Formats: sequence, structure tokens, C-alpha cells
Amino acid sequence: MPKAGRYREGVPCWVVLTTPDAASAQRFYGALFDWEFVPTGPAESVATRYGAQVAAVGQAPDRARNAAWTTHLACADLHRTTALVRAADGRIVREPYEVPDQGRAALAVDPLGAAFGLWRAGTIEGAGLVDEPGALAWNEHLSPDPDTARAFYRRVFGYTYDRPTAGHTLARAAGHPACSIGPSAADADPTDPTGLTGLTGPTGSTATGARWLAHFGTADTDRAADRLRDLGGTVLTGPEPTPYGRAALVRDDADAVFVLVSVPSHESAEAA
Repeated sequence: MPKAGRYREGVPCWVVLTTPDAASAQRFYGALFDWEFVPTGPAESVATRYGAQVAAVGQAPDRARNAAWTTHLACADLHRTTALVRAADGRIVREPYEVPDQGRAALAVDPLGAAFGLWRAGTIEGAGLVDEPGALAWNEHLSPDPDTARAFYRRVFGYTYDRPTAGHTLARAAGHPACSIGPSAADADPTDPTGLTGLTGPTGSTATGARWLAHFGTADTDRAADRLRDLGGTVLTGPEPTPYGRAALVRDDADAVFVLVSVPSHESAEAA
């Protein structure tokens, strides 16, 4: 089972679900991914698989708010990184704060409007299991202006980029793959060879705005999509083949959007 080690600066390391009903979310994801939950506070918990932490779930103060997954990027110095976010025309919407017995975090919005978190590791470095069914497999940033996104994250985290393919770029942190940055569907190249253009842009979704999108591994995307429907979720596009595995864009029963992508359960991956 691929286990993540210490995360490099700027690498997506942790995902947090904010939802109007944490108990309902636990039932949904417990049934979908076989997650178990360790309470960490009132209406808050850490999801685990095989005993390793894979995500956090917390209840939104405003129960009318739609659920959302927030990708958190690793950083060693929250105050320095929040200053860089502001200098690069981003906003800090929640100043650095303690997450008891886990680490420190802040919440930010980039110049295109995509929300993301910053994570300074404490006892939790981030996801302790990756690239396995039921665990975080990838993160991508989608927006109408990938060039602005690339410039922002380069300035804040020092990302370097491979040559774009149909507007999509692999971002690297210290030379290692970290995430991808590309156009939202309305702005994507219809000849995109990655196979993700249609996947990330369903009719009726919010795909034309800027966003970070978390991908969770599954042993069988079609079966997982069927299971998600049975639990009250919605399949927005797919499942369909992509160069990275068979994938589907979905949302849970509280409208949090994410991707299911097939990953071999025996495959190992170097921690970022």
C-alpha cells in the first residue's frame, strides 16, 4: 500500500470535506470507500483506511451551505506562505489557526477564485495513504485562465511546469510531480488528448469557474459509480477511459464534487 512520507512544499497533501451534515457524510463515504472515522471534535473527524488517515470531515457552521472538498497544499511556514499568497494577488480568507493534535492550517483563494488550504504538518503530515482504492490519488486545478494560475502557484510555491498539452500542464515541486493545472471545460481544447476535457466539464456543473478538484482512487470505477448512485450521489460525466485510468466526475449526496479514478490496488507510488 503506497504510504506518503513527508510532503514537499506546495504538494497537495490533505483534503477536507466541509458539509452541512457530518454524520450523513460519514455514512456516505464510509459506504463508498470503506472509510472509518476517528472523532477529533464536535462534528469533526479524520477518515481512515487500513488505519491510515486519508481525509478530514467537518460540519459547516451554515447548514444551508453546499458541501465541498478543499485541497490543502503543504507548507513549512504558514506566515511566509500567506504573505506570498497576498503578494501574488491571492486572498487569505482564514488566518493561520491550530487544528488540535494535527497541525496548523489557513484558507486562501487564488486570483481566479479557486479556494485552497495551506497545511503545516504537526502530528499529521497529510494523507497517510495515497494512490490506493479509497485514498487520494491526484489533484488538479481547473480555470478559464491556466496561465494566470500557473504564474500564481509558481510565485507562491516555486512550481515548475512540463510543456503544456492542450492547455494542461504537469506541475512539479522540487522536480517531482505535484498536481496538474489546466482549463475548465468551457475553455478546453476539444482535441485534448488527455481524455479529461469532457470529464471535467459536465453540463450543469460549475466547471467554468476556477477550482481545485480532488481525485480518489477506486479498484473499479464503474462499480464505484453505481454504488455512489445507490447512496444518493450523482454521476456527472463518465465513467470513461483516460490515460490515468478509467474515471468519472461525480458529486456526493450534499453536492461536493470529486473524481473517481481507477488505480491498481497493488501499485506503489513514490511519495511526493
